[in-house]
Amino acid sequence: MSLIKTIGDYLICDNGGVVSITGAGGKTSTLKALGQYYREKGLSVLLTTTTKIQSPKTFDYDADYAFTDEGDALLHEPEKGQSVFYAQRALMDPKKLVSPRPDVLSLLIKRYDVTIIEADGAKGLPLKYHSDRDPVIVDETTAVLAIMGASSYGDIVDNSCFGYESTAPVDMKFINYLIKDDQGALKGMRGRSLLFINQADEKTLPLDEFISPVPIIMGSVKEDRIYGRKDI
Repeated sequence: MSLIKTIGDYLICDNGGVVSITGAGGKTSTLKALGQYYREKGLSVLLTTTTKIQSPKTFDYDADYAFTDEGDALLHEPEKGQSVFYAQRALMDPKKLVSPRPDVLSLLIKRYDVTIIEADGAKGLPLKYHSDRDPVIVDETTAVLAIMGASSYGDIVDNSCFGYESTAPVDMKFINYLIKDDQGALKGMRGRSLLFINQADEKTLPLDEFISPVPIIMGSVKEDRIYGRKDI
């Protein structure tokens, strides 16, 4: 079965909702894939961020419309089976866009069947240890997808985990620590929650050794393939 269909159907029912994607190791690619899936189901889809996100000039979101101006985003009337990307231009970094103003985002969320939000940042690393400032989860969130990158397994923590300094290896002890810690992978969980271990096409982790209070699915967004699942 398709990985994206499995994740998509688990997070959102037919009535729609708001998915916040946190963690590291494939957030933007997963956001794009989920946007494509919900659009194909005939839903109107908004792709956005509450932190920072790549510009459509450097990453193809496969959206029907891509806006970087608040006025354009507010004037647009979404249609069923249509996906729209919107984030604001960042003056200091032309390669990155930033979150819409909170009141504007709340207004836009009401217009779309599904809103998918990149709610975290990790500087391209496969793991994330959070600060007090992140992830940024909006009140309207109905589901949270936390991502961890399997490519980190066996590497050194310093090389793989944004926000955490250690020369220890990334092993299952550290993975489970990140899952358990208040500032770790599951920070911000609410509503329909799922832990997704991405990049399983690169490295397969021992699924039976995971200790998690939320369901786990191990797979590859690149291959749209499931490698294993736990309590889902």
